[in-house]
Amino acid sequence: MATKREHAVAILDALDSKARLRSRTLLGSAIAVVFLLAVAYATIWHYAVGGGLLIGLLLQMTHERLTVAADAMIATNVEKLGWDIRALDDEASMLKLRELAKRNEG
Repeated sequence: MATKREHAVAILDALDSKARLRSRTLLGSAIAVVFLLAVAYATIWHYAVGGGLLIGLLLQMTHERLTVAADAMIATNVEKLGWDIRALDDEASMLKLRELAKRNEG
């Protein structure tokens, strides 16, 4: 059975991952654009368009899947702590969550 500390750490990790997800998706998109421009220059532009569609689809699926996974982890661990999901909007609750994550339990 997991401790309150482990649930608090999991919630904070999921919130952190969710916050970094947009910047990482944009970074992946920028790298893909540079790669596809090189492909378009080296070959015909049709290959770059096809690759762009494929990479775009993969980035979209990855972004959605990671968002859903982070939301599920947050909801599960908040429920196991016995809290309401709306408690994460309150700064006092977030402070208590950070205190729980730092505390050493058993």
